Amino acid sequence: MDLIQRQMRLVLLFFMTWLAAATADAQNSNSCGLMVMAHGGGDQWNTAVETAVMPLREEFPVAIAFGMADPVTMNAAVTELEEQHVGCIAVVRLFMSAHSFLHQTEYLLGLREDPPAFFISHGSQAHHGSKLLPLDLSTRVKISETALLDAPEMGEILAANALALSDSSGTESVLIIAHGAGDDKVNAEWIQKLDLLADSIRSTGLFSEVAVHSLREDWEDKRAKSQKEIRQFVETHSQDKDRTIVLPFRLYGFGPYEAVLEGLAYRSNGRGLLPSPAVTEWIRRTANELFLELEEIASAE
Repeated sequence: MDLIQRQMRLVLLFFMTWLAAATADAQNSNSCGLMVMAHGGGDQWNTAVETAVMPLREEFPVAIAFGMADPVTMNAAVTELEEQHVGCIAVVRLFMSAHSFLHQTEYLLGLREDPPAFFISHGSQAHHGSKLLPLDLSTRVKISETALLDAPEMGEILAANALALSDSSGTESVLIIAHGAGDDKVNAEWIQKLDLLADSIRSTGLFSEVAVHSLREDWEDKRAKSQKEIRQFVETHSQDKDRTIVLPFRLYGFGPYEAVLEGLAYRSNGRGLLPSPAVTEWIRRTANELFLELEEIASAE
């Protein structure tokens, strides 16, 4: 092969590589990416979320923003997706309640102009909202308006966990414990939605009673009352050893409930909603709903 032929081959190879990259960029620019927002925790907690999200990476660009609407991790996730030249971003908030960090999230993503009164960071009211600036976005964004309390798939997980722990005697009771909220109205909404999910357990007909409680764990005065009620339920329904099954309505793990129930007889595997393919399915379903809404908005413009 002479010099001219080699040069022509290199030029052709360069052109084909450029064309493939340009085609991929064009395809991505017409598609949406997914940002999953999750509270974040230790290595096992974060790994459980990453494992749940993993199958979705084969379907569309995905980035995870750990933290409670943390602007640093959110910005990194947006940058990661925009570098893949997505045309829009669906934001699925993997939180228990749809209220969780909603105002802060909307503000940071430029979906509302008024900053939150306080910027929530790692459980503390760390910075006054006026010091925050929205993220620098060049992509249309749509966020989920529902959360895990709204997802019927979570009821299926609770039922599966209860059945896995049951002795099928029909005499056991089930207690579902959730984080809860400080505001009484919002906490009542937690209880109402959690009770609807608990119907998945009741429908099995295998348990004498299924109850839900919120610990309200970040509000000391309200937590003391809730903790007393939770312990009283377990004491009352555990006259015989291990006749109460305790299920944590948490994304991962048992949280503080082992300490709350210290000294009482109950049965639990300490397992939250993860690992479960149902969580992955909920993320996928919610993302696809947002993708459709984003597509409709783009078509209307």
